[in-house]
Formats: sequence, C-alpha cells, structure tokens
Amino acid sequence: MTELCELSAVELLSLYAARKLSPVEVLRDVITRSEAVQPVLNAFCGLDPEGALASAIVAERNWGAGLPTRPLEGVPVSVKDTAMVKGWRFARGSRLAEHNPPATQDSPSVARLREAGAVLFASTTTCEGGWKAVTDSPLTGITRNPHNTDHTPGGSSGGAAASVSAGCGPLALGSDGGGSIRVPASFSGVFGLKATFGRVPMYPIGPHYSDMAHFGPITRTVADASLMFSVIEGRHPMDPFTTDPLPASNFPVRPMSLAGVRIGVTEDFGFMKVDPEVAAIYRAAIARIEAAGAILVPLAPMVDWRPTYRTLWQVGAWQSQRRLNAAELDLLDPEFREWGERGAHISTGDYVDAMMARLAYRQQCALQHGLVDFVISPAVSILPLKAGLTVPDDSWPDWLEWAGFSLLYNMTGQPASSLPAGYSACGLPVGIQIGGRINDDIGVLSLSMTLEGLLAEANPAPSVVFGKAMKKGCPSM
Repeated sequence: MTELCELSAVELLSLYAARKLSPVEVLRDVITRSEAVQPVLNAFCGLDPEGALASAIVAERNWGAGLPTRPLEGVPVSVKDTAMVKGWRFARGSRLAEHNPPATQDSPSVARLREAGAVLFASTTTCEGGWKAVTDSPLTGITRNPHNTDHTPGGSSGGAAASVSAGCGPLALGSDGGGSIRVPASFSGVFGLKATFGRVPMYPIGPHYSDMAHFGPITRTVADASLMFSVIEGRHPMDPFTTDPLPASNFPVRPMSLAGVRIGVTEDFGFMKVDPEVAAIYRAAIARIEAAGAILVPLAPMVDWRPTYRTLWQVGAWQSQRRLNAAELDLLDPEFREWGERGAHISTGDYVDAMMARLAYRQQCALQHGLVDFVISPAVSILPLKAGLTVPDDSWPDWLEWAGFSLLYNMTGQPASSLPAGYSACGLPVGIQIGGRINDDIGVLSLSMTLEGLLAEANPAPSVVFGKAMKKGCPSM
C-alpha cells in the first residue's frame, strides 16, 4: 500500500476533491517520514510541523466545506534554504547567517505557493550560498543520497531532491545557478525543471549568481512539476527580468507525440569526459526515443564552455566575499572562500571576454535550435560521487568539470529539465537532460512527460528508495 506521504500532488488533489483524504492526515504522514529520514539523510535545515498543521487545517476546512479551493490546496511543499519563508531562518547554508532573526517576508515564489494553498512544512539543505553541485556546508553538514547514503544527492538543491526521492512530500522548491536543480534531480532519481530565465521570479539572489539563477520545481513526476510551475511562474515587481505569465491554456501540460520531433543528441558535446555507465544508459534511452518515432540529429561539437562559466562564477564569488572581514571569512566553506580568492585575481579583460563568450553561446544555441526542436544529453557526466567530496578524485580539477552539461543552459537562459533514465550496476540513478528553445518551457515539460512514460522503470516508488536509505543507515565518517 502506498503511504500517504508518497502520493503525487495530482493524486492528493484528486483524493481531497473526492473527500477520500484529509490534508491533515497527509501532513502528519509527511512529517513522520521526514523525521525518520532526517538522521540518515540530513535533508532538512528545519521542520515546521506547527505552522504546517495550521495551514493543513485551513485546507481541510476548505475542502470539507466545499469552498472554492486553490491550485495546491493542502499539498505539502518544502523550500530550499536559498528562498525566504516568513518566520523561518534564512541562512543559505552559511554560518554567517546562523544567528540572524527569522525572515520577515516570503520570496515571491514562496508567496505564490502559500497563496495557492500549499502547506509549507520544511526548509531543505544547500551548500553555502548554493555555490557547488553537491550538498554539504559548515552550517548543516553533509546531506546524503537515499539510494545509497555513502553518496551525495548532488547539489546545491540536494536536500530538496533527497527528500522528494525518499517520499517526504511531493513538491520541493529548488534553485539553479549552474545545474543546482538538474544535478541533484539526476543523482537522486527525480525530476527537476529550470525554466527559461525570467519565467520564475528570483529574489533574493546571491551576488555570485548574476543573471544565471532560477527557482524551480523538484518532484517525482512531470505532472507535479508542471502544476507547481504554473503557480510560481510569471511577472513580479521584485524581479525586473520576469516575463508575463503563460496563457492558462498551456496547463495542464500534456505529453507530445514523438513522431517527427527533431532531437539533437550528443553524448559529450565534443569535450566532456563521461563515465561509461552514464554513456551506456544515455545511449539506451536515445535508442528508445528513436524507436518511438523521434528523428535524432547528431550535434556538431561545441567549444568547452566550462572556462567561461568558471570565470563568471569565481568573479561572482569574490564579489560576494570582498566586504567580509577576517573573522567572517573564517566562517566560510574553505573551498568557497578559495573560489572568491581566485576571482579576485581575474582581470577585467578576462571577465569581459567571458561575458562576450556567453553571448556567443546564446547565439550558437539559437542557431542550433533552428535545426532541432530539443537537445538531449546526459544530465551529469559521472555517477553520484561519495558524500562529503566535491570531486571524485584528483583527476578532476573542480566540480564544473563533471557538472558541465548543466552549465550551458544557465549561461544561455534556455529551459532545461533532468529526467530519470536508468540506474548503474550498483543502483545509483542516472538522468538525461532535455534542453529547449528560449521560452519553450511547455515544450520541455511536454517532451519530459512523454519520455517519463517511455522510461518509467527508471522511477521507483519512494517506499523502495526510503527502504534502502533506512536499511543502510548513515555510515560513519
């Protein structure tokens, strides 16, 4: 029997409407599951059972009285600690903010979730400021992968992905400045969406994110991500880059036929080092996509964009740290501090060159999408690495090397998703990345929904994942 905490948001809303299920019952099950996994996974900065219960009671009354209900009425949602939730500590995984007072306002996406009736129940872990693609920080420690707790769930939205994968509620708000939604979605065997830049309001924003950051959904199903996206997208005065909301006729998103869809395919973009098991799972997925009617178009190699992204990211890290005093610098993640020190020595000329190179990638990808409808690649080039590490071994200079697939779409602003595609021989998840044209968020979701059905065996029940996590427990460090 499926536990209440493992039901999708779409299923919950249907059962609420039929008066077969109570939001209060669901919340209690979600809290129980979350409290059980926390000592093992360390996915949460904090739980708010009292505040969440008050919201669930309101939702239960609304459903029970037959009142007009909101799009997420009574659905549990967790929020990554890069977004503000009124009354909760907002720390971004940093000891610098450890003693700050609770947030006095919601971030726009959080406010929209609350207004839509969501039950906000937990803050999820992140690395410091979301600066890297794994989740550990001086403030909250190491977050672990429920599929194998020796390994990382990825990052920086690792707490969000790990909790959703283990069945701690159906919806999580993550953020993505360099794959921070898509990498943990791949490593944790769930779905993640980074929409077109400006589609979802981004506030507040860390200085090192520049205009490459996005808030977005991490879920177990594409339908749930689409539902959450429909609530949080659209123009907001706190983010001048935001765009008008999409027409309501786009929702609910439906799967598309693959017949005649032109999909650009690349295993490595011409320069990425890819683990053989990741490559094999990618090839198997692509073969099934072609057999279902899609037209595969091999992509020409591209110039390695990781040096460009590295320059932008390290200068941003320096900008975020340059006003800190010595005592404050000592509180930082040492690796993050090192990146800021590197950024301090990047010349103005090199930074401007990186900005121009970024524009060139935008133009190249726009031309690319004149030939193909979507691009599918691996989501991450390696299997989930050991928890507590930033690189698998000394052959990798930094995390950008293995997380390189995701970086491109942060620089171009295109929509991209990560979808479960299979498992390694030792049971670690592997995802594929689906990239679309600027503003074709619905197309990316629609194709993701189709491929979700095609690759359904890559998405096990949360009870299976939870069972593995609890059986293995938390290894000694």
